[in-house]
Amino acid sequence: MADKVIDPFAGSYYMESLTDQVESEILEIMEKIDEMGGSVDAIKSGWMQREVAKNAYQFYKDVESGERVVVGVNRFTGDSELHVTTSRLVPHPYDPKKREDAEERHLANLAKVKRERDNNRVQSTLKELHKAAKDEKENLIPYLLDCVKAYATVGEMCNILRDVFGEWEPAGIM
Repeated sequence: MADKVIDPFAGSYYMESLTDQVESEILEIMEKIDEMGGSVDAIKSGWMQREVAKNAYQFYKDVESGERVVVGVNRFTGDSELHVTTSRLVPHPYDPKKREDAEERHLANLAKVKRERDNNRVQSTLKELHKAAKDEKENLIPYLLDCVKAYATVGEMCNILRDVFGEWEPAGIM
């Protein structure tokens, strides 16, 4: 919008009107979310996911049509640049054998860490994390750090948090 006037900052009234417009749109969205019962309910109903998807699609259409300018993507590109579309499928860039070997090495390293760590300490820190997670006033970061220092895995910590909080299931998104 700022490109519609010769000098948008010469009179801050133009920038103020744009700011007022953005503020008005934000307040409208916040009011809609409040009417739904808050952001958690808006997520549970699938409304937020639909809005994100709708806006992402509109952004994509605007870029593709040229209505929205993205420098280096749909305007002001160099002669040597290639046009790449997001809908084209390409084969996986990594050699499947190398990926399989890397996965095997990673799993072997993980098994070694689990064998060599102090598993009593790991279980103790995970138990403390579980206890703290049940108290909504408790900051979990120190407990997570203790778990990490004891070499608990991300999966082990996530299992504890899933046990306490459950796992989010999306409502009908579309």
